[in-house]
Amino acid sequence: MSEDIFDIVDENDAVISNAPRSRVHSEGLRHRASHVVIVSGAKGGRSILLQKRSAFKDSYPLRYTTSCSGHVDSGESYDDAALREMFEETGLKVCAKDLIRIGKIDACPDTCNEFTYVYLFECPDGAKFSPPPDEVESLEWVRIGDFESDAAANPQKYTPSFLRVWNYCKSHSPMRL
Repeated sequence: MSEDIFDIVDENDAVISNAPRSRVHSEGLRHRASHVVIVSGAKGGRSILLQKRSAFKDSYPLRYTTSCSGHVDSGESYDDAALREMFEETGLKVCAKDLIRIGKIDACPDTCNEFTYVYLFECPDGAKFSPPPDEVESLEWVRIGDFESDAAANPQKYTPSFLRVWNYCKSHSPMRL
């Protein structure tokens, strides 16, 4: 099985080379990721879809993370990676116009040195999910207020990148979360 290849980027997110996933992670090289926060419900009762990472993941197994997220492969755009990850991790096939582009977080320790583009997706009622068990332990709808209370009391249950993404999404989203 071949290893994923990621673009290595400079401090301005410009591609300078590429390398296998294992080297990018072991050397802490700057690279890219896309995260999609999936929400649903009326303003008064909004929920967020939390992904619990599989026990088989090499980092943060069994922790909650962004609804769907993943690395941007070499030569791939942030948008294309977001759409691919949506399908791979939730089974939902959406178009770029279905995603609300929130913005980009600079590479930092919380994101494992990833420039992270953040998207928001308003999930229609009755959407059916089909997550792969080797990547996703579970997908769980949680009221946003309950999630925020739990994350404040138990941050160790969540990936650092997800907590950074959520705070960024809340402060930059054009809609009230």
